[in-house]
Amino acid sequence: MRAASPHRLPLVLLALALLLLPAGCDGSSPAGSGGSGDPATLPDRHALAIPEPREVTTRDGALVAAWQPVGGEVPVNEPFEVDLHLRRSGPEGEAVTGASVSMTCFMPAHGHGMLREPRTEALGGGVYRIRGFLLHMEGDWSISISAVIDGLASTADDAITL
Repeated sequence: MRAASPHRLPLVLLALALLLLPAGCDGSSPAGSGGSGDPATLPDRHALAIPEPREVTTRDGALVAAWQPVGGEVPVNEPFEVDLHLRRSGPEGEAVTGASVSMTCFMPAHGHGMLREPRTEALGGGVYRIRGFLLHMEGDWSISISAVIDGLASTADDAITL
């Protein structure tokens, strides 16, 4: 087999570069024509505002979970964190400490969940910070919040649309 001419390599690389450029792009970026950082060419950032905590009661009625994204919004395809306040149901509503808490999201219409597994940290006083959320696409998401206390599990359900 004969070796390729060294003069052909730059042509092959140029052809590959041209194939990878977006349609209509000549590689230049004059001011105002949509160069890097020009807001007119950046995609719209989409997020769901949740300015107040959302309260849900567990299926067994034992607990109330109030959750809110840190910063007040759930972005699409960007990492975010959630603060979760967990308390017992009833008039006293005492904070639940020492629970094993998890929160997951699932997209029923697509049959999949998140691409990441969030991690929970107890902040004290019944407050838990859940880090590592990433809802990678718009649509309907079901939310499951679970708390295990002394070996007994309670689950609450919620849903959002991004």
